[in-house]
Amino acid sequence: MKITQIHLHHLSATLPEPIGNAKVFFDRRDTLLVEIVGSGMSGWGETWALPAAAASLIQTHLAPLVLGQDPQHVRRLWQDMTRVFETRSGVAMMAIAAVDMALHDLAAREREIPLHALLGGARRSSVPTYASGPFFKPNGHPYRDFEPELEGYLSQGFRSIKLRSGFNPADDAKAALLARSMIGDEADLMIDFNQSTTPRNAIRTHDLLKDARPLWIEEPTIPTDLNGYRQVAAHISTAIAGGETFASAADFLPFLEAGVMDVLQPDIAICAGLTGVSQVAVLADLFNRPLIPHVWGSIVNFQAALHLTATLPPHRAGGVTPFPYMEFDVGPNPLLDLAGRPAVGAGSVLAVPEGPGLGIELDRRMLEPYLVHSTTLDPS
Repeated sequence: MKITQIHLHHLSATLPEPIGNAKVFFDRRDTLLVEIVGSGMSGWGETWALPAAAASLIQTHLAPLVLGQDPQHVRRLWQDMTRVFETRSGVAMMAIAAVDMALHDLAAREREIPLHALLGGARRSSVPTYASGPFFKPNGHPYRDFEPELEGYLSQGFRSIKLRSGFNPADDAKAALLARSMIGDEADLMIDFNQSTTPRNAIRTHDLLKDARPLWIEEPTIPTDLNGYRQVAAHISTAIAGGETFASAADFLPFLEAGVMDVLQPDIAICAGLTGVSQVAVLADLFNRPLIPHVWGSIVNFQAALHLTATLPPHRAGGVTPFPYMEFDVGPNPLLDLAGRPAVGAGSVLAVPEGPGLGIELDRRMLEPYLVHSTTLDPS
């Protein structure tokens, strides 16, 4: 097979109302879907953070390297793409992530195998999942719909919950303690500050909510603040998670060497794709840390993370459920519904797909309600 076309689809879905976290609110979901075509088959990839900028880099820098190539040569093509840029950071790695993801999907489809087989083989037929929510809401108290939304997640079959935090220590602690009372002792509770606070404030909040027994606290300061992570790690015994904004495995290394990051959370759509995250997985093994992918965007990144998580080694890190976990963004998101929203099964698990590639079937008609702009790239 030779790659004959690349289609770039910029999607935007307006939400019923703004949602967010202690740092930012948003009223729409945006992403870039990359469709790579060969022999009448399509492979799909995604990057969601800076869709227009990533599309520009794919068009000018990456498409010439990929068009006409064999999608089975995924690692060689990834190396060629990374060498185009002077540094492995930022939007360049996001663009590579989307192309790399699509190449993996197409290569697996050509072989008529699921993506997890291409990645080395699934260790499990289902993956434990947790609900990532509720989201804060503007124009009022951000926790105002907290209890009914938690009840809704539990009614959908979720057991474990990851809360948004960082509003203020007293209200954050009250919400965490309420959540623990609702989910009970046989479930895990995680706390995500979303980079919104300072190390001292994160420590203070943790002290107030520690009776909620959080499995981890996430991003207690800005991602580059290594000294801040050191400060938090020196004052709390709860595991610290982070890395969702990191663009390469190298970004994780200083935090691992300092012993201040216990759960690694690369996002496949940010961290140079499945090939890039495979390098983070090697570091996780070397430092004996669990890897829990950060999951955001559309059904494409979700499915890629599900396949990857199915291949990860088990890791007992102190929670009720042995790792790995799969993050499920439970906020309003039409882009997660493009091929039907994944169903949570009994025991709060997601079934690992067995169909070819990502295990979903997309076509351009599904994208039309959300399509902002589409570009076709070919060798001509």
